[in-house]
Amino acid sequence: MVIGLLMSLWAIATPIGAAPDEPAHLIKAASVVRGEFIGDRGSFGHIVDVPRYVSHTHAQTCYAFDGREEADCAPEVPAPTDEIVKGSTTAGLYNPLYYLLSGWPSLLFGDSTGIYGMRLASAVVVSGFLALAFGLVWSWRRRIFPLIGLAVATTPMVLFLGGTVNPNALEITATLAAFTGMLTIIRERHLPIGPSAAIVLAGAAVAGNMRGLSILWLVVALLVPLVLLRLDELMTLLRRRAVLLVIAGVAIAFIAAAAWLLGTNSLGAAVDDPLTEMIAPGVGAPWYYGAWWTFQATIDYLQGAVGIFGWLDTPSPLFVFGVWATLMGGLLLLSAALLKGRALIFAVLLVGATVALPPLMQAVYITGGGIIWQGRYILPVLVCAALGVATVLSDVLPAAGSPLRRLFVTVTVVWAAAQLHAFATALRRYSVGLDASWADMFTAADWVPPGGLWPSLLGFAVVLAGGVAWVIAASRPRALTD
Repeated sequence: MVIGLLMSLWAIATPIGAAPDEPAHLIKAASVVRGEFIGDRGSFGHIVDVPRYVSHTHAQTCYAFDGREEADCAPEVPAPTDEIVKGSTTAGLYNPLYYLLSGWPSLLFGDSTGIYGMRLASAVVVSGFLALAFGLVWSWRRRIFPLIGLAVATTPMVLFLGGTVNPNALEITATLAAFTGMLTIIRERHLPIGPSAAIVLAGAAVAGNMRGLSILWLVVALLVPLVLLRLDELMTLLRRRAVLLVIAGVAIAFIAAAAWLLGTNSLGAAVDDPLTEMIAPGVGAPWYYGAWWTFQATIDYLQGAVGIFGWLDTPSPLFVFGVWATLMGGLLLLSAALLKGRALIFAVLLVGATVALPPLMQAVYITGGGIIWQGRYILPVLVCAALGVATVLSDVLPAAGSPLRRLFVTVTVVWAAAQLHAFATALRRYSVGLDASWADMFTAADWVPPGGLWPSLLGFAVVLAGGVAWVIAASRPRALTD
């Protein structure tokens, strides 16, 4: 519930169109729920029929790419706002599943209220899968350190994306839910297998039908946990009926996803697009240039995964990056010092996939499509790595005790402070621009979200405080041990 409320507050406090490629996804969502899954090929994307207030979102991104520009430059939607007009979307070939889940509020409203409705609908589904992951971890016998891993996984970027219309958000949390289900089946054998198996199936089926590379991320999330098993344990697991049903269900979902990808050529279409050379640098460069460029920028891309909001124009404060650098670095150092055997292999595979897959994907793509990688793209793997590494570390660290409880509470409080700082910074960027002061934000705001600045900030702070209070109360030794 806390995560859902935080994502909902991001949804309300973010200007329309102020998320990466959101106008394209809004138009796609509004067209899909009206029965138009692809539309006609146009000069820039696909042309579909949507309400004017949705189509007009392209014109409301005047502040994109410039962190000094306030969001009040966005023009009003011409009347009648509910008139069906032509709209262009670069997401025309994307799998329709996410858009069916998020686009239905556009059928209920005739003005920009429908956009906030679509964001909130998306936030409910996205936070729901994150809640499933949290619920599973809370059922584990050694859960305190994995809960810290979940905090590391839930970066400000995850919450921000959860409050926008973008399939990347659901891809992230559904993949994490499937991964958490796998760990529960493999490690927590005292628990009934049915609920965990159902979450694996639901998470994998949904995530696999989100974006072009989603199946690749799921290969990591579903197969890497198997290295924690001996061969005889793996064979025993594969004989269980629930596991066989999950395998069959995931296979069907993957076949459906592959059929859409192949049938629409959605991955290859961008490479073949003659407009690519106009909008993406690096077109025509050799594969090794793409690999090296992306690898040497790993830290920059990790910052994007932590929190660079808007159209890559609103970086989180240094404090936020410092918090996540400390938490991620701590997990890596503890892993190198303490893990061995299967647990070490498991951690190396997860961290290695997080670092190696972006250069490999960019190497494949650069010659025909240019440099297109963004830090948020690897979040489905990064969130699994954070939880997975923390989980195997829990086996070599004390299960409970005052020092571990203090660490848990400290991480929770610092995590909440960093989330609030990131949220407030994004609000300042859109209300007065990043070149203005905090005082200007409260006294001379040019743009304010629906309901006002103070309600958004106070609401976010209150929800975070409530979540922290609950975690502190629940982290008492009796609550976190057997």
